Amino acid sequence: MSNRFDNRSVSTFKKDIMFGTMLEKYFFERWLDIVKTIDPNLTWEDNGCGNDGEFIAKGNTAGADYKVNNVPLELKWVPTAGKFTLKENDLKAYIREGANILFIYNTGNAKLRKPKDYDLDRHIELIEQNESDIRWGIMRGCGVHELYNYAKENDLFRPINYMGGKSAVVLKSKDFNKYFVEREWTTK
Repeated sequence: MSNRFDNRSVSTFKKDIMFGTMLEKYFFERWLDIVKTIDPNLTWEDNGCGNDGEFIAKGNTAGADYKVNNVPLELKWVPTAGKFTLKENDLKAYIREGANILFIYNTGNAKLRKPKDYDLDRHIELIEQNESDIRWGIMRGCGVHELYNYAKENDLFRPINYMGGKSAVVLKSKDFNKYFVEREWTTK
């Protein structure tokens, strides 16, 4: 099995990518609704692979998902409350691009973990039932670089089993405020 698939079969990987991409689109569109109330002139576009969820067998899939006001923006939705796990190679790709990272994450009972049945509509219903437990924040490119350097200098990158043994750093919630401002997820 390829290291790329994080210990998943090719068919599971393909389903996970499709589901994850569609959920990211949902989160991105909801986030746009929030920030357009602050900046109605905000512009955005896809960056890179097209964000359609189709499996890309060969080629470079690293890098940010979108460009917002011409700045690359990676979207990370994080199901587990209390921590983020960031792959070392992903951080390097974001640094090369000068990308920001938009984190959308669980602080309590929000159902953000991918369901086994891949029922996107039902999953979104469950997410919306606990929106008060969702937060978001943007780690600016300089913060991404700072986190990477700190993790490298302090030997914090470790192989992570649930990421196929890839090298990653775990950022705990007590340290989120060092890298971004936590914001409430608001409803329409």
